[in-house]
Amino acid sequence: MQLTPEILPDRDAIGTAVADGILHRMAAKGDMPFLLGCPSGRTAVPVYDALARHAAAGADLSRLVIVMMDDYVTKDDEGVFRIVDPAAPYSCLGFAQRDILAPIAAAAEQAGTTPPAQIWTADPADPEAYDARIAAAGGIDLFLLASGDSDGHVAFNQPGTPRDAKTHIVELGEATRRDNMNTFPDFTDLAMVPRHGVTVGVDTIAGQSAEVVMMLCGDHKQDAYRRLTAATEYDPAWPATIVTECRQPTFLADRAAAAVRV
Repeated sequence: MQLTPEILPDRDAIGTAVADGILHRMAAKGDMPFLLGCPSGRTAVPVYDALARHAAAGADLSRLVIVMMDDYVTKDDEGVFRIVDPAAPYSCLGFAQRDILAPIAAAAEQAGTTPPAQIWTADPADPEAYDARIAAAGGIDLFLLASGDSDGHVAFNQPGTPRDAKTHIVELGEATRRDNMNTFPDFTDLAMVPRHGVTVGVDTIAGQSAEVVMMLCGDHKQDAYRRLTAATEYDPAWPATIVTECRQPTFLADRAAAAVRV
């Protein structure tokens, strides 16, 4: 399906709108856990910040489960892939602990509500077990998506990713690795960026999410905006187009990404 984007003023407006929607959906689920598919990096930060503000105001986020979409992996001395040390500044698990969960939990504690505590991440030793775990929990309630600037990667799914891809180990292309130098400023040289990652597949996103929201923020996302507004189905050359085949997709862009003049 071809998506019609909603244009909001800026990334903070997108973050507020998405966070408000998460609270509404959580309330509708009652006492059930709410699985939120999360990227690390710049795009979704305003969503996480807005959720922390809601927690500070007394909203109950105790049932929130943070389901990370990917992480960097390296080989150990035995040649086995392991996720990078969460203490590393570029660790996606570390990002979830420090930048997603911790501010929400701290705000909840100050407000006197029960803080959320769960972060899920894929085990590179058994990637497809992640799909099974998500399925056993009833699927992702809402998956937050973003598109790579220059190659359209979504999570760590690279150009050429087949439509039926589940959670898997992937060799990261140079374009993705360069994009992620902006995501994690501690990468000051391309050689510092790991060459492999573990990622949910495009089929994991489309097949296991009740809803998704694609967010594009900033003028550096204008090519991604053009690609996604033109897409009618999944195009392996630009994996973020999987949003067109998801149930209940929403497409939000700010004015800079959509090249809209005020």
